[in-house]
Amino acid sequence: MSEEEKEIVVKIKRFSKEKGSWWQDYKLKVDRFTQMTEVLRRIKTEQDPTLAYRASCHMAVCGSCGMKINGEPRLACKTLALDMVRKYGKNEITIEPMDFFPVIKDLVVDWTDFYNRMFKVKPRLYPSKEVLEGKAEHRLKPEDQRELWKFEQCIWCGLCVSACPSVKNDPEFLGPAAHAKGYRFLADPRDTIFDERLKILIDSAWRCTYCYQCFNVCPRDIEPVTTIKKTRAYTKFLREKTPVALTGEKHAEAIVKSIEESGKIEEAKVYISTYGLLTAITDMIYAMQNGKLRYALVTQKKVKDMEQIRKIMGE
Repeated sequence: MSEEEKEIVVKIKRFSKEKGSWWQDYKLKVDRFTQMTEVLRRIKTEQDPTLAYRASCHMAVCGSCGMKINGEPRLACKTLALDMVRKYGKNEITIEPMDFFPVIKDLVVDWTDFYNRMFKVKPRLYPSKEVLEGKAEHRLKPEDQRELWKFEQCIWCGLCVSACPSVKNDPEFLGPAAHAKGYRFLADPRDTIFDERLKILIDSAWRCTYCYQCFNVCPRDIEPVTTIKKTRAYTKFLREKTPVALTGEKHAEAIVKSIEESGKIEEAKVYISTYGLLTAITDMIYAMQNGKLRYALVTQKKVKDMEQIRKIMGE
C-alpha cells in the first residue's frame, strides 16, 4: 500500500458570482483506491471548507458528480486519482465544471436547461386507457425488452451533453441524453403517444453531427448516438416533416444511391444531391477561399465487383 501512495496536485477551477473564475491548487496523498470524489471530500474537510461540488451515491448510479477531469467529462466517483496520473504521465490533475452548463459555484452547475430538454421528450410511459382503468394489462416481449434495456440505464449525469458540440451550437437540438430517453419510450410497444413523441424527436435527431463524443464519455455504455440513428429510421412514419428532416432524408437517399452506383460515398455528388446546385456552388466558393476545394474535386474509381455491393445493399 505504501508503495502505491503518491502525492498529487489537484488544480480546481473555482467560481463565485462575486470573484468570477480562478484556479486553486491543493496537495494531498492518494493511494490506488482513492476516487476523485474522495479527493474532493478530503480537500473540503481537511483544507478548504468553501469548496462546492456535488456527489451522492459514489457508485456511478446517481450521476450527480459529473465534472471535467483533465479535460474529460467524467464521473468523479468512477475515476481513480492514480489512473489519471498514469494516463497523463504527471501528478497534476485538473478539475473543472462541465461545459455547456452555467456554473453556480465552483463545480456546482445549473441543470435547468438540461432538465427542460429531457422533459420535452415526455420521459415516461403513457399506457392505454384500458390499462389505466384496470381492464387490461401490458405485456412486453423479451425481444422488445432487449431493445429497450440498454437505453433505460441513463442516469441523467449530463456528461454526454457536456461533450456534445451540437448542443452548444444548435438550441433546437435536444441533446444525446434526451434522445436516449426519448427513444426508450418511442420504441416501447406499450406506449400510446408514438406520433406525438416522434414529432418531438425527428427534427432534433437530424441535427446530430455524429461526432460520437456522447458515445465516448457515457459512464453506462448507453451509446446515445445509436438511439439518434434508430430514431432517424422512423422518419418515414412522420406525416409532416420539417425542412431539417426532409434534408436529412435526401442526404440518406443520396448516400445509398452513391454506394449503389460506385460502391463508395462520393462526397461531392452526395452534397449536391442533398443541398442542390446553388448551395453547393456557394459552399464551393467558401471552400476555395479556405484552400479546401482540392478535396472536393478528387475523382474516385468505382469499386470492383459492384454486383457484390448491390447484393449486400439488397440484403
